[in-house]
Amino acid sequence: MTMQELVLSIFPSSLNDLKTSGRWMNEMQMRAEPTIPRPLQALGISEMEERVYRLLLTHRMSTAEDIANHLSLSPRQAKQLLDCIEIKGLATHSPVQPPRYIAAPPEIAIEALVHQHQAILERARLIIPELSSHAVTNGSSHEQFVELVTSVSALGLILTQLYQTVQHEILNFHLAPILLPNVNLEEIPAGLHVRSIADAGFLELPGALDRMRIDISMGEEARTFSSLPFKMLVADRRVGLISLNTKDLSGPMLLIRTSSLLDALCLLFELIWERSTPIVLTRTGKLEVGSSTTRLMAATEQLIPLLAAGLNDKKIATEAGMSMTTLNRRLAELMKSFGTRTRFQLGWRAALEVYPNGLLQTVGAVEISDSEPSSA
Repeated sequence: MTMQELVLSIFPSSLNDLKTSGRWMNEMQMRAEPTIPRPLQALGISEMEERVYRLLLTHRMSTAEDIANHLSLSPRQAKQLLDCIEIKGLATHSPVQPPRYIAAPPEIAIEALVHQHQAILERARLIIPELSSHAVTNGSSHEQFVELVTSVSALGLILTQLYQTVQHEILNFHLAPILLPNVNLEEIPAGLHVRSIADAGFLELPGALDRMRIDISMGEEARTFSSLPFKMLVADRRVGLISLNTKDLSGPMLLIRTSSLLDALCLLFELIWERSTPIVLTRTGKLEVGSSTTRLMAATEQLIPLLAAGLNDKKIATEAGMSMTTLNRRLAELMKSFGTRTRFQLGWRAALEVYPNGLLQTVGAVEISDSEPSSA
């Protein structure tokens, strides 16, 4: 799920607006196209400075006049750019006149800039305890744990920061109405466990099932429940956002930090999760809604024979038609369901409980394909 989808899912728009405002929808789709920042921009190197540096790397030695001719600049502009990249350690110049500029090796110059910026960031991190102490000293307990967010721009900033800093887990309540712009999805970061529960109204939205199919294929776990109390996002069980009015686009949101209230919201999610119906992606790419027992049985019948055949994880993922992330998640679910801690225990318990007449007699031979797994 991209940042734009995350923001738009918490800021609902009415379905009537979606039907009658086609031009606005097109504009939103254009704005939602992701922009990829230049890598060197993070090091304070402008686009023109990067172009000059690349020219020096290509031509090895150039004067300000050479750079001006290549980039259609005035000699003064070229000289200013060369001076800037020299200050940043990307180039040096000879003492002869006119000065000839030579690019510094990237493995030295860029690495040095990276270390400098890392040191700056580490110094910034050191101020966090002081600022936190200041907030505790000068703020009330209400301000520490619960905050009312009324500004759309402020909420957008909070969501951006949450999504950039989340490391382990995201919990979601999805309610309709929701806007689903046509954007390119970014792959869920490795190790990030995303679980979402959607209400019936959400699944009826045009495009909702298609979007859910993509999210599930990227490793997200999804379930559906008849009715949810509010929209919710919880990141790493340390910060949560809930909507106060799901039908009011400009309505306030509650930002909830680590507290018993946030613990209660996480517990509510787990309770509804256990009572929700899993939505799984079949090998044919279809979404299938079924009970938890049915899902576990299907995963058992699909994965246990492959494990018993002695295949490695890469080959199992290929045969099962799933990504490595999804494979690991399915195995973790099975181990939890059977109350085991190792794969050996899982295979043993599955063989006893699911295949009482013998694993090999029940499932027969395992067909192995020669194709290598695609990068999923």
